[in-house]
Amino acid sequence: MFYINGNGGPIPIRFGEELNFISPNLNINIFDNPATVEIDGKARETAFGGIYSNMMQTFAFTAIDQIEQVQLNNFMPSFDVGTVTNGLQIYFPGEYEINYMIRIAPVDVPDQTISAGVRQNDTFIDSTMQYSTLSTTEDTILQGSIIEYLSGQVDLAFLSTGAARFNLSQLTNAALTVKRISPFL
Repeated sequence: MFYINGNGGPIPIRFGEELNFISPNLNINIFDNPATVEIDGKARETAFGGIYSNMMQTFAFTAIDQIEQVQLNNFMPSFDVGTVTNGLQIYFPGEYEINYMIRIAPVDVPDQTISAGVRQNDTFIDSTMQYSTLSTTEDTILQGSIIEYLSGQVDLAFLSTGAARFNLSQLTNAALTVKRISPFL
């Protein structure tokens, strides 16, 4: 027996029992592993994946508007999201929650600035762009979380705002994750 939360509290359900009394358009397939839910014949699917870096990386920009991809060398668990070199491959287009982070080690030269963000098919997603002056005393962290329609490939990259030279921090220094939140395929 398992329970489904209803408007008035938990509803006990026995294996094999029909669930149409909740909604005639709802179909919960408890024998699937994991269980799947369909509403009006449309499957609700999950897709997620992630990739991160824990290796030292050095970046050297000499002018404005130079782009350099962040190398992401470790894979997180994923389901229906693939990996490509330094990025993720979205198999099922839809709305995704994107979370990203880059940690830059303290720099020797003050007043350096940099921008970074998530790119989709080699084009920056405007709402992910972060800008910061690089710290000379502590890590500079560029991070964000947004919801965006995704299809194709996504990665992390820097966009120079002028001359800058810096390293990523030690240990985990960059991460990119996506989770599909569109309700149906």
